[in-house]
Amino acid sequence: MKLGLCTWSYNRTFAARKMDLEKLMHVCADDLKVGGMDIIDVHFKSGDPAVLLKDMDYLLKIKRLATDLAITISAVSPGNSFGKDKESDEKAEVEKINKWTDVAYVLGSPNLRIFAGWAPKERHEELWPKVVKSIKECAAYSAKKGITLAIESHNGGGYLPTSIETHKLLNDVNSPWVKLNLDTGNYQDPDMYDALKRSMPYTTHMHCKIHELSKDGKELQFDFDKIFKILKETNYRGFFNVEYEGKEEELSYVPIAFAMVRQFMKKYEVF
Repeated sequence: MKLGLCTWSYNRTFAARKMDLEKLMHVCADDLKVGGMDIIDVHFKSGDPAVLLKDMDYLLKIKRLATDLAITISAVSPGNSFGKDKESDEKAEVEKINKWTDVAYVLGSPNLRIFAGWAPKERHEELWPKVVKSIKECAAYSAKKGITLAIESHNGGGYLPTSIETHKLLNDVNSPWVKLNLDTGNYQDPDMYDALKRSMPYTTHMHCKIHELSKDGKELQFDFDKIFKILKETNYRGFFNVEYEGKEEELSYVPIAFAMVRQFMKKYEVF
């Protein structure tokens, strides 16, 4: 297993303009000492992939810096939502994801994190075929670039509240280029840890969700012993990216989060 950072951990710091992507890459290498980064779309110079693709100097600068710092860009993570009522809007979502696939290709990232999307619960069954069709279209494009689409369920509602819907979507899409970005805190199953374990065969990339962290480095909402037993038993070999979403000051608490995760990595001998 490889340890990385999801840039969302510093989202408030980015919003306050106390951080940019290049500075954070140096923080990862010099302070956090991690070898991977999952970059959220809004943390690039522009959150518009079309703009980024026109600024190739910037993308290549980011790629070169990652190489210089020995950092793997393990995923690029845009926001999206399929299942639009208007065909033109749905087509735009597909085109956006395809452009982000191009960005990931330039940066050398093997994974593009995507969402299925959000819609009122009473419309999920109606819109499901459209979601499947759009993801298949995106997968056909990403396959030509060698990029895996890593779907993430989300605890803010949407089409994939539990592992049941998530596994159904992966099976309905049925593409070797569509797998799972497994977030350790997003499933709403009655037994979240059982859901995580059953999801490991689909998983290509992971988010290590941290919601409430004490000053002495204890996660107060999630059972990390259960999580690391799953990682150990399933021999997970991909990136495990810390995603801190606590209310405390990020610059102080993200390093505490990494110290905690490293303790569990040592305890369970997953390196």
